[in-house]
Amino acid sequence: MRFLPLLVFPAVVFSQDLKETAKPDSEIVLTRIAQAGCHKQDEPAPALVRYLEAKPDLMIWVGDNVYADTKDDIQFIKDCHQVLANKPAFKKLREQTIIMAGWDDHDYGANNEGKNYPLKEQAKAFFREFWQNGDYIPEDRDGTYHTRVFGPAGRRTQVIILDPRYNRDDEGPESDTLGENQWQWLEAELKKPADLRFVISGFQVLMDNNTPWESWTKFPKARTRLFDLIKSTQAENLIFLTGDQHSGEILREPDAIGYDAIEFMFSGINQEEHHVKATYRVTPAAHAKHAHALIDIHWEDDVQKPDENESADQPHLIFTVFDSMKNAPELTYRLNFSELKFPE
Repeated sequence: MRFLPLLVFPAVVFSQDLKETAKPDSEIVLTRIAQAGCHKQDEPAPALVRYLEAKPDLMIWVGDNVYADTKDDIQFIKDCHQVLANKPAFKKLREQTIIMAGWDDHDYGANNEGKNYPLKEQAKAFFREFWQNGDYIPEDRDGTYHTRVFGPAGRRTQVIILDPRYNRDDEGPESDTLGENQWQWLEAELKKPADLRFVISGFQVLMDNNTPWESWTKFPKARTRLFDLIKSTQAENLIFLTGDQHSGEILREPDAIGYDAIEFMFSGINQEEHHVKATYRVTPAAHAKHAHALIDIHWEDDVQKPDENESADQPHLIFTVFDSMKNAPELTYRLNFSELKFPE
């Protein structure tokens, strides 16, 4: 039996964050995205205040957004989310920022659970309620996968939230992660035009197979299918955003998707752990216990050479993981849009 701290929760009621005067997604040009996850709801999270100060256009929760492990108690999952909802900084973020969310095992309901988890239907219904994304996730969808597209042509950002839990098999060489309906949906989404694409998975895509943690490499058939799908749809400008680990890093696998597969992994906004070996890690790992991560998008050539028409820079984005207590960067990585293209 589990006991939360001595708090009394009201009925779970979540206010509608989107104002009637809000712009349509097609008019919102994203220039700063916040990435968050692996949040221990019963512990302080000063990173939430830093996210408020950063004023992102969009905040993406990649999973393990609370720790609500239970075999059969949906109310426990609701109560854990209510602790997050009651945090003042989170309340303000919901009022001021567009939020998208995926889930991983601990907010799905139990460690490493997949398609056989007995509460998955109830957990999905509550996920739609808590994160207020029912407009993007049909009630009868077999999972929480969904997408939103922001900005006009030329600055169009597609955010694809995968659900590798609801239909997930046990690990194995032939095992699946998404389920056939989600694969067909993903193919259609990748065919849509976008100038930048973020594909979100709760656990890592490029982590080594021998890691003790979950990874797409432990589902090699599904991982190959994912990479082949990106190639066949000619989906350029794609970056994976992942979590699960309580640190931050960049992984880059050469030519894996027709160009380099790049993964921005950050999670653990109020947790820390030592990193494991990763063949494709191209940066030092960031380890601050209280941390936050931002992706700054520079759409245009923003510095002009004096007296010349030629730009001194090119479109790029910068991924930064900060020590939230010091508000100082631990990891910074620049990626040019030109690196996310199929060879001509």
